[in-house]
Amino acid sequence: MITATTDPGESSPSQSAHLSAYFLRDSGNQLRLVASKNNFADSNGSWGNAGEIGTAHFGPDDGMMVTGGTSQQGYSSESTDFYAFRNGGIVSLGMVPTGWSNDDAAATENEAITVTGKVETDLPQPDRVRVTYMRSAHGEDNRTGVAIWHSQNGQFVLEAGSIPEEIAENFDLDANVVAKNGTPIGSADAAPSAIAGKTLWSINDAGMEQPESAIIEAIKQDPNYPSICRLTGKKMLPSLSEGAATWFVTTSNRCDAGAGLAPVWIVSVGPTGKASIVLSEFLRAVKIQDSRHGDFRDIVVNGDAKLPDSGDIYSFDGTTYRKTKS
Repeated sequence: MITATTDPGESSPSQSAHLSAYFLRDSGNQLRLVASKNNFADSNGSWGNAGEIGTAHFGPDDGMMVTGGTSQQGYSSESTDFYAFRNGGIVSLGMVPTGWSNDDAAATENEAITVTGKVETDLPQPDRVRVTYMRSAHGEDNRTGVAIWHSQNGQFVLEAGSIPEEIAENFDLDANVVAKNGTPIGSADAAPSAIAGKTLWSINDAGMEQPESAIIEAIKQDPNYPSICRLTGKKMLPSLSEGAATWFVTTSNRCDAGAGLAPVWIVSVGPTGKASIVLSEFLRAVKIQDSRHGDFRDIVVNGDAKLPDSGDIYSFDGTTYRKTKS
């Protein structure tokens, strides 16, 4: 179990959460605490958010990855910290950059660039991760590159493959990382894989862009829309609905946001292009569930930035999402 705490006082963009780990064992239908690691690391998120925590595997060791992002003056970045549960402790393997965007700072649409990365662990050789980078820019064809990162002395270095120029230029990477950019990698590591669908969508995600005009117009009709704010979002893959595309949309540069929460809309776009709002809430993140009601998957809506793993279950009633369980 991972917990996150913040220091007393008002939250700020630079505030991190202190992460602690508790190891529990099933003992006669009861969970027994066998070890704890208090404040083993700080999160890489902003506004005191813990970030998105997922499982990872490094050879014989289990582990976890913590992904967080920051946004400032129209630029956003995302990185992932990796940890291995090893020798009775938690070993930090280092950080890998996984996303970047200048969408809200670009003077024109043609200058907007977004980089997103899909992370994979459990590679044949230990303490390595593979990141598939997707670079999209208006007016250009999308480009995909694969990079193999190797942890050495608590820091990831680029072992082989290629990273987008925006990642090389906008992260504080060592010279040897830049020097190895473009190094060929073996066919097994370079083999393309399907881009995995996200199960957690957050207002802190990097790589968002201005939605289609039909989505913007639908949101502008919502009484909850703050008219002074620009909108940014991303198409949800996989979609919440088998019969329509869905978009996760929030406000740019944390406009009308506070306490780690922001206005969020989920918009459904049917085959005819008609956009309809199916969720309008002030929240931090939504987590996608396997269960369905009608044509839409259920979601867990998190409205408490200090309790990132909490939330209420929302189900689709044929028109909109409504809370069905706390």
